[in-house]
Parts: sequence; structure tokens; C-alpha cells
Amino acid sequence: MQDRLFLSTVFIASLASAVPSASPAASSTAAWRGQSITEFDGKDGMNWQVVNDGVMGGLSEGHLTPTDTGTMKFDGMLSLENNGGFSTFRSGDVDLNLCNDLGLLLRVKGDGRTYQARLATDARYRGMEVSFSAEFATKKGEWMEAKVPFADFKGSFRGTDLPKVAFDPSKIRRVSILLGDKKQAPFEIEIDYIRTYGKGQGNYTERPAEKASGEQAPARLIATAEADGRFTTFMSALDAAGLTVFFQWDKPLTVFVPTDEAFAKLPEGVLEDLLKPENKPKLIALLSHHVSAGANALADSLKAGKVEMLKGGPVSVAFANGKVRVNDAAVIDADVACQDGLIHVIDRVLLPASKS
Repeated sequence: MQDRLFLSTVFIASLASAVPSASPAASSTAAWRGQSITEFDGKDGMNWQVVNDGVMGGLSEGHLTPTDTGTMKFDGMLSLENNGGFSTFRSGDVDLNLCNDLGLLLRVKGDGRTYQARLATDARYRGMEVSFSAEFATKKGEWMEAKVPFADFKGSFRGTDLPKVAFDPSKIRRVSILLGDKKQAPFEIEIDYIRTYGKGQGNYTERPAEKASGEQAPARLIATAEADGRFTTFMSALDAAGLTVFFQWDKPLTVFVPTDEAFAKLPEGVLEDLLKPENKPKLIALLSHHVSAGANALADSLKAGKVEMLKGGPVSVAFANGKVRVNDAAVIDADVACQDGLIHVIDRVLLPASKS
């Protein structure tokens, strides 16, 4: 019950975050799992700018270019001449409280080089801003999600390590991406978003990739759904709602996943309407009605006769007309095991009960 109430709060908070606020600071303290720092959609108000090593006499050049596809491209030439060797782009002043999260999650397409995520707080060294940084590697020409745990961020000032200066994620005042790998060469990285993952309830740990017997362990929920091939519409809807990152956490979930054919059964125009940016709150509400807290095996749900969803109330689970049905949706596959929960495949979209 406690998990369900917490997760309901998570989705309600994410729903609220979908509604435009008066200023970036107005929603900056949201503590829902997977909050967005920037989607690079021009609406974050973070005043991104490039700072090269020319401020210290270097000759590196970096350029920042918004793309037509809603991403940000950072490219240029890293030079080691004149004791240079870095290029960075950074936000203006921000006020972000990330204390309930475990780290940064970035979707990037890089050049194979290793970049730094940098965060500044109220911490000062000799009156100057301390930079806390952690590295993330990229794959050349491939989109990937890079997770950068807050535990990896170390403080420094102009190359001087400051191990005794504490990193406080509740007081983020600047966000930056920096390249300084001491390799004189062109560089290019494209970034889709910068978000957070997890909630600060202890250290986040990935399960081992393989079981002790050598048997391959199951993948995580999102990876399993992506690899299946029947859920492209559901995955696209999660992305449109900004909820894919929600599954980057450490407690099990049960997801009732409609197939592409299930979405095709919706009345004409309904899905297209839900995917419009202005209807993001409705889409979040719909998707959250397909998720429940815990790993709920179908047999247990059938015995209980219902499953409480994160939003939209319970759904009934019963055997009818030769099939187990969740409301009026038939279960096609049940108990698909994942590292972080279970998937039940259904042939209809679950619609929350309309309010009278």
C-alpha cells in the first residue's frame, strides 16, 4: 500500500510537471522520479552558452546548435595549444533541487570520446564557484542513455581537486557539459535531454548481468518491451509523455502492456490526439493506468480479483470466455519476467473510469 501511494504521488507530480509553469524555478523543486532538467525544446529558460579555454588563453572552439529534431548539438575543435584543452557549454543561473534523485540521465549521440557532466552548487573555494564533475563515455554515432550517479561527482576549482568540499544536490546553480580529454581533435556530441533518475532511498545498484549458473538474467522492463517488437506504440507513448525514464529505479513494477494492435482498436483519432503536446497530462493519466506497484503475478491478481493501478483506480481481473481478462482486455502473455518487475501483455488499452 505504501509503495502504491508513493508511486501515485510520483505520477501525479509528473503530471503536474507537464503543465507549463510561470518560470523554470517554479517547477525546479519537483521530486518525482525522473524529473526533467532540460529537453532542449527552447522552453527551459536556462540560457545555454559556450565557454571555451580562450578565457585562459587557449585556442579551442566550441559551437552550440539547436537541431530541427529538438536536440542540441555541441561540436568544435579541441586544441591543446597555449595550455588550453577544454570546451564546455553551460546553463545560466538555475535553482534546482535534485536531492531526491540518484543521478543524471542523458540521452546522447557522441563521437566515442569521454565527456564530463558538471554541476555547480552554493559551494565556494576562495570565494569562487566550485565545479562538481563526473565522466560519461559515448559511443561513436550511436544514441545511448548515460547514467551519471551523484555519488561520482567530485569537486574541483581550475584543476585543483577539492575532496573535502561536499556536493549538495539540493542546491544546483549551474549545469554544464565539458570536453577536456587532452586529445587535440574535432568533437561532436548531440544531446536529446538531461534528466535525473531514481529517488534517494539508498544507493541504486544494477542487478548482475548474468546469474551465478551462467544463465542470462532477464532484462529490465523497458529493454524487454523494446526488444519484443509488439509494443512500438506503447513505447512511443511513454516517450511522448516523458515517462520512459520513470522505470530507471530500484523497486519492482507490474506493467500491463497493450500491443500495437490494441492501440489500433482505439476510435479513430484518439491516439493521435493523445500524442499532441497539449494533451500530455491526459496521456500520462492513461499510461499510469497500466502500471501497478510490485511484481504482481497474474495468478495472484486473479485470486484477488483486482489490481490497484497507480492512477485511475483498480482494474478487475477475472476468467471469462476462456481467457483471463483485465477489465475487457484479454491477457495474451502473462508473467514476462524482468529484472525490475513483470509484464502482462494485453489486447486492449485500459481506459480509466470516467468521472461522473
